[in-house]
Amino acid sequence: MCKKGVLLCGHGTRVKRGEEAFKQYVDEFAKLLPEYEVEAGFLELSQPDFEHGVKNLVEKGVKEIYALPIFLFTGVHIQKDIPCMLYQLQAKYNVTIKLAHYIGDCDDMIDLSNDLFSKVGASVIGKEKETLFFGLGVGASKPAANGDLARLTRMVQEANKFPFALNGFCSRMTYPSVADALAICENLPYKNIVVVPYIFFPGVYMDKAVDLFKALEEKQSDISISVTPLLSESDVLAQILLKRLESVEKGEVDLILAVDQETLENYEPHHHHHHGHGHHHHGHDHGCCGHHKH
Repeated sequence: MCKKGVLLCGHGTRVKRGEEAFKQYVDEFAKLLPEYEVEAGFLELSQPDFEHGVKNLVEKGVKEIYALPIFLFTGVHIQKDIPCMLYQLQAKYNVTIKLAHYIGDCDDMIDLSNDLFSKVGASVIGKEKETLFFGLGVGASKPAANGDLARLTRMVQEANKFPFALNGFCSRMTYPSVADALAICENLPYKNIVVVPYIFFPGVYMDKAVDLFKALEEKQSDISISVTPLLSESDVLAQILLKRLESVEKGEVDLILAVDQETLENYEPHHHHHHGHGHHHHGHDHGCCGHHKH
């Protein structure tokens, strides 16, 4: 029987601790898949890149690779960069690669959000009706990706009956910024704010957002802000990824097939671009986030 492999696809980051957090997550996730060979690969900015990951799997005897993108929402990376790069590596290494679906605004993300609420416990549980829910995003150049975060935020809000919810974005390409969103919060009657960072791993974006939250609490002593852990700190994320793996393995999805043949064959990677372009994905904010991170 052919050996099967899993390539966990991250975005990449200039921030070492975000990179290390991703690699550590891959090591932990691999323990859930003892029958598979598992490797990490970064789209850009970090090593190992996708090619290293594919090459390592092939050298271990893998003939079929399932690529799992740790990207929250759609965007140019999901729609073009990752499928095209994997398609070309498939030919170069004579291996079959299939690309699973990104995380998305699925019902499981409500469960993940609720799991994160439980980790800040008393600051949310039982106080939902007086709590403002703040969905922290990175931001994307594609309106559909920002719309996905808005939809997810609404789903989480309604599931928990929070009376008010809003988004604030870390990157300059999307509005409102975290600072502008907090200025709105100041003028609202809700003194209890809970923040879910839709960001996978630590990084500069998250650090800057936390500084802004602390500054508001210092300025307005009657406001209390609780920030949940990051997405990768919930066991629910692994459960979602396992579902994505099952779906691609059954042949229900392969995002490489969503790209036209001409684009796949003529694609040229443009690495180490600055952001610039937007996306919601995986999260290493400048560091990395739930969307665009580095």
